[in-house]
Amino acid sequence: MSTADSATQPTTTRAAFRVDSLAIGMIVMLAMTVLGRGIGFIRGMAFCRLMDDTDVGRWSMAFGFITLITPVMLLGIPGVLPRFTEHFRLKRSLTPFVRRVAIGTLTCTTVFVTTMLWVPDWFGWIVFLQPQDNRLIYGVAGAVVGMIAYNFVSDLNGSLRQVRMVSCMQFMQGVGFTLLSVAWLAVDGSFTGVVWMFAASCLIAAIPGLWSLIRSWESAQQISDADNATTNLPQDTEVPSPDNDLPFGLWDMIRRLAPYATALWLMNLIGNLFELSDRYMILHFIPATEAMPAEIAGQAAVGQYHSGRIIPMLLLSLGTMIGGVMLPYLSADWEAKRFEAVQTRLRDALLAVSIVFTSGSAVAILLGPWIFNVLLQGRYTDGMTLMPMALCFCTWAALVTVGQNYLWTVEKGKWIPIAMAAGLISNLALNAWLLPILGLQGAVIATMCSHGVVMTGVWLAMIGCGYQLDVTLVVLSLLPVSLLLSPFVALLLAIAIGLMAWNDDATRQRWLESLPDKVRSKLMPLG
Repeated sequence: MSTADSATQPTTTRAAFRVDSLAIGMIVMLAMTVLGRGIGFIRGMAFCRLMDDTDVGRWSMAFGFITLITPVMLLGIPGVLPRFTEHFRLKRSLTPFVRRVAIGTLTCTTVFVTTMLWVPDWFGWIVFLQPQDNRLIYGVAGAVVGMIAYNFVSDLNGSLRQVRMVSCMQFMQGVGFTLLSVAWLAVDGSFTGVVWMFAASCLIAAIPGLWSLIRSWESAQQISDADNATTNLPQDTEVPSPDNDLPFGLWDMIRRLAPYATALWLMNLIGNLFELSDRYMILHFIPATEAMPAEIAGQAAVGQYHSGRIIPMLLLSLGTMIGGVMLPYLSADWEAKRFEAVQTRLRDALLAVSIVFTSGSAVAILLGPWIFNVLLQGRYTDGMTLMPMALCFCTWAALVTVGQNYLWTVEKGKWIPIAMAAGLISNLALNAWLLPILGLQGAVIATMCSHGVVMTGVWLAMIGCGYQLDVTLVVLSLLPVSLLLSPFVALLLAIAIGLMAWNDDATRQRWLESLPDKVRSKLMPLG
């Protein structure tokens, strides 16, 4: 592993600040994520059984709103942590940087939550297309606060490359929400209580991350000899104490962060609108039936759509975690001027994500009849029909989430919201055309095509900003399409591509060198 991935050695007598290597961090994160997402899958199945499809649709809309509004109303402020924490740590301005980001986050949160509590009826219409009990909107506001606190602590730990702690937090949040919400529904609790259980699980999961930051904050601000060499600082430069941080001008900081935060804000706004657009189009374009008015029929259709996306969204969330874990490491490589390492790491990660996610999707399709007919009691047949296409576009979305880290690292993130905007426009147009004709099937076709538009736009932007185009990028982009042909074809292709990559000496050597020593020693004979 590179020196950026090893433990940082102190230049003073204070305790050393240790970072997790990317390999160990990924292994721990993947293990905890697989376990946590398995529990999340159980939660999704339980929700579909303990709630009717209307309430499942309401939860899908509420959760979608929470995840949409959280980064948007924060103006991208806390999103600068993964990219710039290492930069300001090397500038010896870590504490003022984090303090200012925290103040901005708290200010935006206070303004937004106050607005929600002031006009709950309006937010009820925005989220659910009809007024709701004010207590439900208050619960959504509480969930927003809980998610912001959790995300801030998690992002700060991740930006300091404390990946094991981030994985622990994610696991605690997923397990906590599952236990609390399922227990609540099992005793006939109301739907509003489920939203409050989500808020509680976020706050509980933030506690160990906050404890980790407090414990290691002093040592995190120490600069090593290798860091001094990287930043061309004199070896005898005095390291300031946490109580006397070298000030970094507020306006200087704003000028450096504003372009990145603006691009991130636009990406979150357009990306989340893109994510929710198909569900809102379903709500508006699904016609009324003899048994249900249009609003209820739309919510029931969203519930069917949600059931078909349970497994695909697990893959997308895993891709999001991989992308989030990688960005601080890519940023550290970039700050250390290891530019080639940035592209190499990213290329290997994209190939691995495409192979593993396509293989997992093929297995999920094969298990689909049992999942929907047995676990879901045959109540969500439309969901099973649309699942292969949902798996395809969620794999594409995961690839984009990992790949766009290159643009964030080179500070060319402005191209990401442009690609997202193209995808959003195509999604709205295709949904308006196909939904009245094909129903839910049309919504999934439209979403899959628009995800292809986004992926193409991001790849073109990466190439335009210096990323080297090769056959690997083409292969990993087309592999998920094989899921539409047959799960057996997709599985065979994924295995074949994986074996070809392993048989390439350079690729195999990089993969082996990225592993911990004990794991590498066991796998070396296979090379």
